[in-house]
Amino acid sequence: MAQPASQLLDAFGAGRASPGSGSAAAMMGLLAAQLIHTVCLKSLEKESCRPAEATLRHIRDRMTEIDPLLRALFEKDAREFEEVVRLIGERQSAATPEAKGALSRQINAMLEGATDNVFEIIDLCLPLIDHGVTVFQHGWGTVRGDSGAAISASIAAVTSGLFIANLNIKWLKGRRYARDNIDRGTALLATLPAEAARRERLH
Repeated sequence: MAQPASQLLDAFGAGRASPGSGSAAAMMGLLAAQLIHTVCLKSLEKESCRPAEATLRHIRDRMTEIDPLLRALFEKDAREFEEVVRLIGERQSAATPEAKGALSRQINAMLEGATDNVFEIIDLCLPLIDHGVTVFQHGWGTVRGDSGAAISASIAAVTSGLFIANLNIKWLKGRRYARDNIDRGTALLATLPAEAARRERLH
């Protein structure tokens, strides 16, 4: 994360496994959180937003808490998924069925951890949709474009995370982890139509 934006974007497009889709979901969440934070800061300077001051301060403080969590998950996902890809390559060249089996178990265990990372990203980003709507409605009107971009970015973070989690669960089909978590993804997905409808009403 501690690199210029151009280098970070180039890293995503460099044809490597990491940073990958999980880190991209975290990045979209970070963008949403930063935009919401900016809207809160600008709005708190304006007398016209005084009635919503307590709400704006609460959301601003929440963004300050969420930001480092998403940054850590960005790095963690990139690091752990790179290891998964390395192990897959090692399994392909393994000489014996026993070695392949041991590597498969290691890959699956790490993929479960990577999926947990994605669910954490989703859980952090889902409330950003509501916070984005709130600052759109009660924040300074001049920065409503930032609020709208934050809403869109947070929805993108959640939907991207759900795609990733569901793909991983399909890979892990037959394992207890997949059985325990398949309904979790479905439940999270069911919340999105209501959030999207709220966004549409803002236009």
